[in-house]
Amino acid sequence: MSKLSDSTLDWLLEPDNPPVRYLTLLHLLGRTPSDPEVEQAKARLPEYEPTRAILAQFDQFRNHDGHRSYQKYGGKYWQVIFLGNFHADGRDPRIREVVEKLIETRDWVLIPQGGQCLTANLLSALTMLGYGDHPIVLGGITGLAERLVSDGGIDCEVMLYSLLPFCFMAQPKLLLCFSQNAGLKRQPAVRAAIDLLSANLIDHQISMYVPGNRKEWLEVIENKPALPAGQTVKGWIKDRKKQFLAEKGTGQPDEKAGWLKFGFPLHYNSDLLEAMYALALCGTPMSDRLLRALQIVREKMTNDGRWILENTLNGKMRADVEKRGKPSKWLTYRARYVLQHFEA
Repeated sequence: MSKLSDSTLDWLLEPDNPPVRYLTLLHLLGRTPSDPEVEQAKARLPEYEPTRAILAQFDQFRNHDGHRSYQKYGGKYWQVIFLGNFHADGRDPRIREVVEKLIETRDWVLIPQGGQCLTANLLSALTMLGYGDHPIVLGGITGLAERLVSDGGIDCEVMLYSLLPFCFMAQPKLLLCFSQNAGLKRQPAVRAAIDLLSANLIDHQISMYVPGNRKEWLEVIENKPALPAGQTVKGWIKDRKKQFLAEKGTGQPDEKAGWLKFGFPLHYNSDLLEAMYALALCGTPMSDRLLRALQIVREKMTNDGRWILENTLNGKMRADVEKRGKPSKWLTYRARYVLQHFEA
C-alpha cells in the first residue's frame, strides 16, 4: 500500500477537526450530502475551535468599517474570510449579521485599482457560508470574471513597481472563487476567466514566475534621480519600466520560494498547494506541465502520509490554526484531494 494509507484517512476523519472530517467524507470518500455521517459532520461544523474562538470575539469586530474592516488579520473582512475557510454555519445569527451588512454595503466589490484578491476571498467565503445564490454574490463573481478577462489578467496598482504586467500571486484566489459555483463555471465569462488563470499558472509550472531581472530593476527604482518639476514618481517609474523591459526584458523566471512553504489559512498571497487545489476544483486535466508541481506536493508527504504546516498566520489572527512544524489536517486534506484528482 502507498503512503496514502487508510491510517491517514482515519486521522482526517477524527472528530477534533469537524470541517476536515466533513470535507474528507464528501470529497475524498465520495459520500453524498444526505449520507448520515456527512449530515452529522456538517452539524458539528460550529464546534471547530478556531470558529468558536473568532465568534467569541464577535463584539470586537462586528461594527468595523472603512480601513478597520481590512485590518490584518483582525478586521471584519478577515473574520468572514476565515470563517468561510472553516466552513462555519452561515445561519449563525452573528455570522448572518455581518454577512448581510457586507452584502448591503458592497464597498469591497471590485475596487477600481487592485482589491481583486479581497473581492475573490470574500466572494469565496460568502459562498462557503451558504450565501452563494444571493444575487449580489452571483453578480460579484460574474463581474470579477468579466473584469479579469477584459484586462487580460489581475490588474493591480502595485504592479507598477513590478516587471510583471499583472498580479500572479492572487491567481489561485480567483480560481478558488470561480470554482465554488457549478452553474457559474459554465457561464462564458467565468469559463474564460478560469481558462486564462489556469493557463497562466500551468505555463509557469505554478511557482516559476518571479522575474529574473527583478533585482536589477529594484536598483533602478532605488536610484531614482531628482525629478524635474511636473513629473511624478509614478510617471517616471512607468516610463523607466517601459525602457527597461525593451532593453532587458523580465529575465529568466525564478522560483517563488515562499510558494513552496505550504500553509493554511492564507491571506491575499497563495502557495503551490493552494494553486494545485484550485486547479483541481476547477476540473483541470492532468498534463506533463503539471508533473513538476505534483512532484513537489508528493515530496512533502511524510512517511506516515501527512503534510507539515510550514507557513502560518498564527499569532496574527484572532485564533490559531494547528501548529507550525506539525502535521496539518487541512494541508493533508488538500494534498490528498490534489493527488486524487491528478493521479486518478
